[in-house]
Amino acid sequence: MTTIEAYNLTLDKINELRESGINVSMKPSRSRDNRELEQKYSGEDRIPSKLWYFVTFEIKNSEQARKIMEAGNYLGMCGIRFDTGGMGNIRDWEIDWSFSYSAGEDNYEWILAREDVEDIINENKNDED
Repeated sequence: MTTIEAYNLTLDKINELRESGINVSMKPSRSRDNRELEQKYSGEDRIPSKLWYFVTFEIKNSEQARKIMEAGNYLGMCGIRFDTGGMGNIRDWEIDWSFSYSAGEDNYEWILAREDVEDIINENKNDED
């Protein structure tokens, strides 16, 4: 798989999540015009800045949150990496300078980190209730 194919697989996963009933919005990343970031994070394992997006998932329940986390974990198992975050009923994927692809790299630490982020979001949500 090439980096662009990895990017397209990521877009496919985003569309699958949308089709499952999760509200998804994709906005061009604010860092698209940052030439310093573009130069620093250019390379075969990176995507061009014109493809950088900030993806927001609005979730209704824990089942949708689980689907998003599982999709991210699947992409991670494929060697695809990008920043994630969120709060309350929002989850974010930053398909930007942080997006990278490494063929055959199965990084269990990324899965644990993604699960830790989900746990923190849920703890903070419970504190707000």
